[in-house]
Amino acid sequence: MFNNDPQKPRLVITMQGTVRSLIDVRPSSGITFRGTIEQVGESTVDMVSTSQAFKIQKVESNLEDKIAYSLETVQDGRHYRLKISNRVRQGSYSGFVKCLTDVPQKPEIVVRVSGFIEGDIAVKPQTVLVGKLAPQQPERQGKVMVVSNRGKPFKITRLTYDEHLVDIVQQPLPKEPGYSLDVIPKIENIPAGARQQMTLVIETDTNPQDAQEVQIHIFNSVEKTKTQQETRGK
Repeated sequence: MFNNDPQKPRLVITMQGTVRSLIDVRPSSGITFRGTIEQVGESTVDMVSTSQAFKIQKVESNLEDKIAYSLETVQDGRHYRLKISNRVRQGSYSGFVKCLTDVPQKPEIVVRVSGFIEGDIAVKPQTVLVGKLAPQQPERQGKVMVVSNRGKPFKITRLTYDEHLVDIVQQPLPKEPGYSLDVIPKIENIPAGARQQMTLVIETDTNPQDAQEVQIHIFNSVEKTKTQQETRGK
């Protein structure tokens, strides 16, 4: 703030305050289901008034085929509980459940819902970086683990990938049902300074129709020459 006082032409005013929402969403407005279908349980979200009474008039979602949900009245006009459960056996999804209220200042409460549901077979990681990631670094190989979520033996029936870009070496795990896949880049087939991307598809005899995919990024970084550095600096 500026004024006409020559001794103190400028004043600084500090203001503090606490902003309270009309409706508290507890414990949070986001839910994530992660694991096998047996491992993910029901989640609840409580919506509680901090001042005026409110009613939830309607509940809608864009995940009708992925989740189940229901609304429970804990205290009419004050406290409502949203119960959400996963319905997917395997796969990923992301969306919302929306509660429409009669409060003009807070017409809707949006709860974000994500699911990462593993089937009988788990593949980790789902993204692999290999090759020369930086000029000064040695060539990097990758590893993919394929394991049973239920501890049952299985076989990899097919691996589909671009043999021009990588080699895949399959080895059984010593102490549990599963396999390790070594991803070895064929760096000589990647142009200097370029990056290639490919998909590794893994099929097993557990659920032949449920193929797993891994995204593989192959880098061939090269050190810039003195001429390139000078050109860039101009």
